[in-house]
Amino acid sequence: MSLALSILPLLMIIVFGYGLAKSGIIPRSSWSPIETLSFRGLIPATLVLAIAQSDLSLERFGGFGITLVGTLVVLTGAALALRLLPQTKLGNPAFTSLFQGSIRWNAFVALAAAEQFLDGGLAVMAVAIAVLIPMINITCIVVLASFGPSKASVGKVLSTLMRNPLVQACAVGLTLNIGGFSLPLAVADTLDMIGRGALGVGLMAVGAGISLRRLQRLDWRVCLGAFMRPVVASSVFVGLGMWMGLPPVQIFAGVLVFAAPAAANGYIVAKQMGGDADLYVDILTWQVVLSLVALPLWAHVLL
Repeated sequence: MSLALSILPLLMIIVFGYGLAKSGIIPRSSWSPIETLSFRGLIPATLVLAIAQSDLSLERFGGFGITLVGTLVVLTGAALALRLLPQTKLGNPAFTSLFQGSIRWNAFVALAAAEQFLDGGLAVMAVAIAVLIPMINITCIVVLASFGPSKASVGKVLSTLMRNPLVQACAVGLTLNIGGFSLPLAVADTLDMIGRGALGVGLMAVGAGISLRRLQRLDWRVCLGAFMRPVVASSVFVGLGMWMGLPPVQIFAGVLVFAAPAAANGYIVAKQMGGDADLYVDILTWQVVLSLVALPLWAHVLL
C-alpha cells in the first residue's frame, strides 16, 4: 500500500494540471511555453545533476547495468517490431508515442520508492539513471527523427541528436562523471533548485492535455502501451536479473525502473518533434493507474 501511495501524488498532479487547463486558470493556449521551459530548462538541469553525481563503478554495479541494458534492448526490439506488423496500421506519430511510452521511465517515481523501501536503493537507482537515461533519450530521438513529419537522413538524425537539450544534458553529465569533475556546491545547488520543478511542471503539462472523453474510448494502442511497462518490461528484467544472479535489492530496483510509468518529458518531446502527444498522454495516465497495482504486487513477490 505504501508503494501505491508513493505513486498516487503523480496522478494527483496530473489531475491538478487538468483542472488548471479545464477551468481556464491557465488557458490551454498558455501551456506551450510552459512545455518549452520544461523541455529546454528544467529537465536538462535534472539530468546533468543526476548523471554527474552517479556512482558508475563496474565492480559494484556491472551485472545490474548489463541487465538494465539487456532489458532495454529487448523492450526496444519489441516496440520496433510493432511498426513492422501491417495489421496494426500504426501511423508514424502514433508509433513514436507508443515507442516512447514503452521505453521511457519516470526516475522520480523510482527514486522515491527506492529511498523508502530499499536499503542502499538510492545508489542503485543512480546507476540506473546514468546508464539508461542517455541511451533512452538517444534512442527516442532517433526514432522520432526517423519516423517524424519529414523523412530524415542520417545527417538530419545526427543534427537532431546534437541539438536536443536532453541528449546535450546527458552528454554533459557523463563528461563530468567520467572525467572525475566535481560540480561546485553553488552550481549543484542551482541545478537542484531548477530541477525540482521538472517533475511537477511536466506532469501538470500532461494533465493539461488530457481529454476525459478520449480516455473513456480505450483502443488497443492505449491498452498495449499501458501494459508494456508495468507488466512486460518488469517481467523481462526479473527474468534476466534472476538469470544473472543479481541480489534482491538490485532486482527490485530494476522492477522500480521498468514498472514505473513512463516519464512526463516524453509528452513534451512528442509535442516538440511531431509525435502523437495525445496518445502519449493516454498511455502515461493509464500506466500511472496500473503502477498503483503492479508495484505493490511486485514488492510482495520479490521482497
